[in-house]
Amino acid sequence: MDLVKHLVGRVEHRQDPLLGTWTRINPDRARRPKQTGSADPWGELDALVRKTRPGCPFCPENRDRETPVFEEVFIREKRLRRGEVVLFPNKNPYGENHCVAILSHEHFIPMDRYDDGPLVESVQLSQEFFQAVHAARPECRYPVYVWNFLPPSAGSIVHPHVQILLESRPAPVVETLAVLSRRWNESKGESFWQSLAAHEFSLGERSVWRGDGAAVLASFAPRGFREILVILEDSGSLADLALPRVKAFSRVLVRLLKAYHSMGVGSFNLVTYSTPMGEEDPAFPFHAKLISRPFPSGVYTNDTGFFERMYDLWVIDTLPEDVARLTRPFFEPS
Repeated sequence: MDLVKHLVGRVEHRQDPLLGTWTRINPDRARRPKQTGSADPWGELDALVRKTRPGCPFCPENRDRETPVFEEVFIREKRLRRGEVVLFPNKNPYGENHCVAILSHEHFIPMDRYDDGPLVESVQLSQEFFQAVHAARPECRYPVYVWNFLPPSAGSIVHPHVQILLESRPAPVVETLAVLSRRWNESKGESFWQSLAAHEFSLGERSVWRGDGAAVLASFAPRGFREILVILEDSGSLADLALPRVKAFSRVLVRLLKAYHSMGVGSFNLVTYSTPMGEEDPAFPFHAKLISRPFPSGVYTNDTGFFERMYDLWVIDTLPEDVARLTRPFFEPS
């Protein structure tokens, strides 16, 4: 596998090996002067948590009054529950069958304090929801599981929650990735994702960990800061993942959140890429990406500008090789 990069001045240009998109990396940008930021960012985060606790619609004392319920007869309860996790319709949806799953009774959980239990339960509830909706609406078969952590990630509520959708069409980038993955498989006789993992672990520069059927890498040509790619090898749709795979994925996420916390990350996005329900495509295994976002403070410098928003060109100030180096210790045996 060829990973294409070249230097123009002090800027490294890297091409995504599957999509063909370009990323520009200049670590010096992280040290550029900024007329924003806080002298006490963690203190500001604590203040945000305290400020948003009273009246939070996701806290237990308000939840049943403030959140909507399922009205469809094919959903077994008005809200689906498992442990502390509660799944219900999104009050302001922007997709088909758009739901929210609250992860905990606690109003805020620091990234280094998560355990895998609520994450496993949220995926299990999502799978139950996917199956119920798909049985009633067979055209809806593309599962989505995403996590916006705190306001810089577009998370409008501080209380820990993830979002779930089951749509009749895949997101455009998911469709493109699936098509290109199949073309790669047909032309080269091997899975792009297996080939990528094998290549990266042979180099060792961006590889983080491999085990439990998962491969964890820092993306060669990231679209976001500190981007981490998690591939569940030989897996099918998110909706059909067996419990051992769900647990493996959740354990990886917990370790990644601890790594992010150690890097000073205060906000992130998690997105997933899946085949349709009931389809297992060796060319396109289930995978996910995690990116960091600006630290939540009153005023901050955004991490996306005209290149990202309008030109589909990604400008990054964190080297993937450094991200991998800082993440590996959290996957070492304790």
